[in-house]
Amino acid sequence: MTQIISNLDKTALVVDHPIGQDNPPLLLPDTHNDSQEIPTQHVLQISDFAVDWEDKLMNKQLDTFVTDGWLIVDDVFSSTALLALQAESGFIDYRDAELTAGVRISDIRGDRIRWITEDFFAGYYYLQSINTLASLFNRSLFAGIRHSEAHYACYPTGFGYQWHSDNPAGRDERVISAVFYLNDDWETADGGALEVVDKHGVHHEVMPVANRLIIFDSDLRHQVQTAHRQRYSIATWMRRDGLVPFVEVAV
Repeated sequence: MTQIISNLDKTALVVDHPIGQDNPPLLLPDTHNDSQEIPTQHVLQISDFAVDWEDKLMNKQLDTFVTDGWLIVDDVFSSTALLALQAESGFIDYRDAELTAGVRISDIRGDRIRWITEDFFAGYYYLQSINTLASLFNRSLFAGIRHSEAHYACYPTGFGYQWHSDNPAGRDERVISAVFYLNDDWETADGGALEVVDKHGVHHEVMPVANRLIIFDSDLRHQVQTAHRQRYSIATWMRRDGLVPFVEVAV
């Protein structure tokens, strides 16, 4: 049994090989806790990531998004889905983020990332749920989204990401951005807030608490304030380009 080390409590994971070799891993609670009942192994399924987006984003919330350019959704996923994403975020092999050639990355952003592919089972199921959300935006707002992409992000203590928008000058492929947070027991003193400037020029600070999704227009300027403890999230973009549009999956 492999112990998963992350910014969260240690989580026992029944898997003999790294992610991408067991499909999917089996999740178990901590077996050292005598107060817990004997667990039943649970195979992670896409249904664990089912979200009724129409219930969470009713007309009032959609109107707010159109008017202000951003909104927050809390308590997005089931505890099973959240635990799976937290566990996966804690033991994948993160890699250095990249920027335009000639720019010192450390001067702009301090996160390390790993793009989500079908080899990341929890992350891939997360993306399918995001695609369902994108479909809602297409029906309700005629957003023209064709596919989504996402990566895990880890900000070490003392790092953030300076002001930027998700569409570089002259580009418009990214329609809607979203960030999903994985951090339990996050407090204001831990820093790491996402600061976003809405369509009216008003600044908002969003704390990166677990199971929270912030959704915003990809053209809005935003920054990640310096984190004072290790910070985990999933950066997500819904895009209008791409040769292969996403396939909606019933969940």
